[in-house]
Amino acid sequence: MTTAAADRPRFRRGQYWPAAWICAIGLALLLGACSGKRDVLADLGIEKPATAVTYEVELQGSPEPEVTDLAEQSLSSYRLREDGAPSLAFLRRRAEADVPVLLKILRSRGYYSASAEASVEETGPGMGKIVITADPGPAYTLVQHRLLIGHAGEMAPPVLDPAALGSPVGGQAVATGIASAEVQAVTRLTGAGFPYAKFNGRQGLADPEAATLQVDSTIDAGAGYRFGDLRFEGAETVEEDYLRTYLPWSPGDIYDNTKLREYQRRLVATGLFRGATVRPPDQPPAGDRLPVTVALEEGPPRSVTAGLRYDTDLGPTVRGTFEHRNLFGANEQLRIEAEGGLVEQHLGVGLRKPQFLRPGQDLVTDVTVSRTVDDAFDALGVTGFLGLERELTPEWRAGLGGLAELSRIDDAGNKATATLLGVPAFLGYDGSDDLLNPTEGARLRLEATPFLGVFDGSDTEFLVLDATGSIYQRLDGEARFVVAARGRMASILSPDLASIPATRRLYAGGGGSVRGYAENFVGPLDGANDPIGGRSALEGGLEFRARLFGDIGAAVFTEAGSVSEAMYPDFAEGVQVAAGFGLRYHSPAGPIRVDLALPVNGRSADDAFQVYFSIGQAF
Repeated sequence: MTTAAADRPRFRRGQYWPAAWICAIGLALLLGACSGKRDVLADLGIEKPATAVTYEVELQGSPEPEVTDLAEQSLSSYRLREDGAPSLAFLRRRAEADVPVLLKILRSRGYYSASAEASVEETGPGMGKIVITADPGPAYTLVQHRLLIGHAGEMAPPVLDPAALGSPVGGQAVATGIASAEVQAVTRLTGAGFPYAKFNGRQGLADPEAATLQVDSTIDAGAGYRFGDLRFEGAETVEEDYLRTYLPWSPGDIYDNTKLREYQRRLVATGLFRGATVRPPDQPPAGDRLPVTVALEEGPPRSVTAGLRYDTDLGPTVRGTFEHRNLFGANEQLRIEAEGGLVEQHLGVGLRKPQFLRPGQDLVTDVTVSRTVDDAFDALGVTGFLGLERELTPEWRAGLGGLAELSRIDDAGNKATATLLGVPAFLGYDGSDDLLNPTEGARLRLEATPFLGVFDGSDTEFLVLDATGSIYQRLDGEARFVVAARGRMASILSPDLASIPATRRLYAGGGGSVRGYAENFVGPLDGANDPIGGRSALEGGLEFRARLFGDIGAAVFTEAGSVSEAMYPDFAEGVQVAAGFGLRYHSPAGPIRVDLALPVNGRSADDAFQVYFSIGQAF
């Protein structure tokens, strides 16, 4: 039906001028608030309400510091004190409105017979004082707290002790303790086969004469379940059998909500998914088997990265990697890495197969071709490795493998061929909070590799032991200031230094070792001032890191090291010490650092300083 024009409401010009003025005033106020430079109310001819009364607040009769702290955070009299009040009458209403709030605070701390009142005094022209007086009465004792847990089905819920869950039974009846025990009870039930447990409410019985309180908390546990079928959504290129190897439960186990979160964490940690959600049905299903749905969002399986590093002694180094994280559908990780610099170039191809033969165990293999043109030696070689790595705990890993190496070495004009077989083993710990920019925690790596083979036409055998560790300590809650320390101790057990190929000797100095000295230049030098390496090495470093402003940071550090021809450090070549400082830009990809380091007790062969540019902290 069409409405006739005569029947439609007509709006005459100026009919709604009050609304128009209201909109204009509102817009002016908004613009004024944004500019912060004009008194808009004055511009419109409207007097701004003045703060007629400044005042103080005094709380009398508070039974404990916790009540005082909560009152200062919650009462309007405290929170609006800096703004003052338009009048004493207005101030009185504000104080009276705070009385019920204070009573709630007192009761939450167990003072269920409390009373309170508020008054306002004029202390001078334009000055006042709020006095809030509390009569808390006795602190009630929680003499009994019962958890009344109902359930459906044959599976019975576990018996829960409220006191063991944090309820203050036998002590002051603090409400937060009672509520926390109720939350913990529901959490325990969801971890013991009752995924749909919920808190229904509580009833309390107080005895004012004895100052005691009894509480009954009602919880509906619902039906009990065991783990049932597992269904995947979004696993388009990843094999479901592989994903099942990460399950922290077996079908038929009693349902535990924490295991769903653990499974979700494990799936995300594979690096295959942008997101993962593991959940039971929204509504309780029939029967005692609970199906679980795993919703996955796969990420891109391939990635290409590039990096640049610059050291004064090594010059620029360019690095690139290609990685395929799901080569055959079970997270097989193919990695091709190439690095090109003035001193060293290498090309490596590696393959890692997670969950090999058992959960938490990886098969690792790689082949690397490398060329080194260094002051210490020149070498061209190829190395192949095959081994197993196993996760012992989330922080600890161990590995064992075998390697074969063939290299051609030119050591100060002495050319030789080395053919070596080795059995490297390691034990590693990483309890730090970040890979590239750790601010707390520690790292430790212990390595042992026995070698045997032929070097320069003669049989050789030796054992390399290498231990490195670092520790990180933040000095404030926001990690703006961090102290980091590192150390290394290594030794080669062998008859003499000459029986060890130059490529396998111990060295120190450079960007990843003792900054301030050229690569490998800490330790003994030959007649041409080239490093010869050693059978033992000792290093240490201390660094103070600070965030200056925004993403800009700085660091100061000192490091020292010693390399000896003896199997154990004898400091015959002395200890080389360096110090320096640097700048950090904390980018989303990690800290980009520039360091300037100077040798403290440099020798004639050492440069006056070294500069390093890289991504990630030095250690």
